[in-house]
Amino acid sequence: MKKTLILIALALALCPAAAAQTITAQDSAILNRIHAANQQYRTLQNTFRHDLIKKGTTYHRYGTLYVTKVKPAKKGDIEANISMLYSDPKGEYYIINTTHLYNGIDGHKLKFNYKFVPLMKLLGNAMSWSMNGDIYSIYNNLNTDFQLATDAKYYIITLTVKKGYNKGITKMLLKYDKNTGLVDYMEMEEKLGLIHKYYMGLDAKGKTHKPLLNTPIDAKVYTLD
Repeated sequence: MKKTLILIALALALCPAAAAQTITAQDSAILNRIHAANQQYRTLQNTFRHDLIKKGTTYHRYGTLYVTKVKPAKKGDIEANISMLYSDPKGEYYIINTTHLYNGIDGHKLKFNYKFVPLMKLLGNAMSWSMNGDIYSIYNNLNTDFQLATDAKYYIITLTVKKGYNKGITKMLLKYDKNTGLVDYMEMEEKLGLIHKYYMGLDAKGKTHKPLLNTPIDAKVYTLD
């Protein structure tokens, strides 16, 4: 009898944690709504603020975000070209395209070929899936736990990489606007301890801008070659 009571107590203790990590039917309905909303645009352009937190100090950065959807040749390929071109600090960049990731932030001038550094492809995809509203792909490919919360304006999704899986990213927090389905806020924690917070639509003067959707974007913004 005592053994049975102990097992019941353990089961009750584990249930809340398990529930927080599972995508329920109710969650799926919201995730499908977000994904469907993001299928309504092929290109997106907007201002952004990037807060880089390093060793407890926050560094503010500003620039222009460009996104162009691409059709992946095969499963696991990049689904969106993304370019963050910084005006402050001027000349910095973070670019994801179908073959390479370019990191020109915080003193770096790095170019990664996915063929030789597949982890960079996964990191690029994590951002492209976020911009596409494809939470399922992040959940499955980064092997994460899942939590969904809401407030008056946002669907708030937290994806935490399970212990023992080093994917470069340890946690993502995404806020999708309930009306548009677009991501307004993206937070990424790196294994190295860096934290990135992206505020879509903000500029250096603190003004908020609406995204430009389905307008032509020059393909040159997605490469440095």
